[in-house]
Amino acid sequence: MVATDFSETSRWAMQIYFFDLVGQSRSEYDYRGRKFSEPRQAFQLAQLIAHDVEVDGADDRTGWSVNVRSIDGQKIFEIPIRDSDLVAGCC
Repeated sequence: MVATDFSETSRWAMQIYFFDLVGQSRSEYDYRGRKFSEPRQAFQLAQLIAHDVEVDGADDRTGWSVNVRSIDGQKIFEIPIRDSDLVAGCC
């Protein structure tokens, strides 16, 4: 299939997304990034990263977020990191 307009070609273009852990006093930046063909895939990975940090609980990052950036540094979306006790259902 040959693309006939920009909307069809952009659908197949791979975009690089960066997944930063952002807190109030410090941040941990993703300098490598990941390639995805759809923003939905980046959103799903951001949710997975947030959940992994929540469940791990080794380093309290409650109130932090996973910020997803484009290659030009624009924030695309943000997933909050919740309290690990609430996620795990602990007492």
